[in-house]
Amino acid sequence: MAQTEPTQPRTVAVAGAAGALARRTTERFAQHGWNLVLLARPHHEAELRERHPDAVVVGADLADPGQAERAVRAAEERFGAIDALLNLTGGFAMQSAVEVQPEDLDAQIEAHLKTVMFTTRAALPRMLERRQGFVLGVAAAQPIRGGARTSAYSAAKGAVLGYLRSLRSEVEPEGVAVSVLVPMGTIDTPANRDAMPKADPAKWIDPGELADAIHFLTTRSSRGRVAELHVHAR
Repeated sequence: MAQTEPTQPRTVAVAGAAGALARRTTERFAQHGWNLVLLARPHHEAELRERHPDAVVVGADLADPGQAERAVRAAEERFGAIDALLNLTGGFAMQSAVEVQPEDLDAQIEAHLKTVMFTTRAALPRMLERRQGFVLGVAAAQPIRGGARTSAYSAAKGAVLGYLRSLRSEVEPEGVAVSVLVPMGTIDTPANRDAMPKADPAKWIDPGELADAIHFLTTRSSRGRVAELHVHAR
C-alpha cells in the first residue's frame, strides 16, 4: 500500500532553493501541504519570498558551517523541527583533466560536498533526538559510469555519494532515513538549454519527474525505504 500524506503539516527544508530542480520540487511539496523552509544564497531571498510568502526563507552560504547552522536554527525556531532535508545545491563545470586548477576543484567541492555535509550536520541533532527524519542528496551519472571533461564535477559528486552512503549506515538505525537521487543524464533546465543549444532536450530528464521522485523518496515509511533511485530518460 502506498504511503499516505500525514494529517498534520510536515516541514521540508530545501537547500539550494533557487535552482531549477529545487523550484519544481518546492512546488510539489507545497501542493501536498508541507511547511516550506527555503535555503539559498542571500541574493535570491526576495524572489523566493515573493513566490512562497508563507515559507521561511533564509539567505546563507551553506558551504560555511556557521551559516548552515544559523539557517537550520531559523527553520527550527519557526516550525519546531525539520522533517525532511532536501540537499539540492550544486553546479556544473567542464574542463579537461589537464586544465583543472585547484580553484576549480575547490569550487565543485564547495558547491556539492560541503553544502550537503554542513547543512545535514546542522539538521541531524534534532532529527536524531526525535528519532525521525529524512535526508536526501543528489548524485550524478558521471561518478558511476564516467564522463569525459568532468573530472572535478565527478569527483565532487562521487564524494557526495560516498558521504550519503556512509551517513545512511550511521543514522538509519537511529530512525533517520537517507536517500540518494541519481539523475542518469542531463536535466532539462533553462541553463542546460542555453549551454547546449544544439542538443535535443526531449531526450533529457524532466525536472518535474525528478520532483515527483523526490516526493516519493521522502514519503516512504520505515518498511519501504528506497536507498538510491536512478532516473533515466530515453
